[in-house]
Amino acid sequence: MNILIRDSEHDFWHPLPKGFLKLNIDGSSKGNSGTTGHSEVLRDERGNILFIFYGHLGRATNNMAEVLAMEHCLEFLIQDNRHNVIVEVNSKLIISLVKRIS
Repeated sequence: MNILIRDSEHDFWHPLPKGFLKLNIDGSSKGNSGTTGHSEVLRDERGNILFIFYGHLGRATNNMAEVLAMEHCLEFLIQDNRHNVIVEVNSKLIISLVKRIS
């Protein structure tokens, strides 16, 4: 699986390479800790929406909501056999975790 993580706060729209998908991810909490949720949008190279995901994650911190949102998306990408995905997040925690793994 070819996944590139981008910081959506500092990286503006770029046309996608042919054959790539873009996944925007966000997790949030009302209070810290509090009620949490996630939302994600998967688009093709032309910007067409393929999937919209959202849901409640229970009670957790904002950072945990971001991690759970990322986990939810990675599970979907693996199960649906999706490859060549550019993932955009605004979580400094997720970006730093991925950079450490890379």
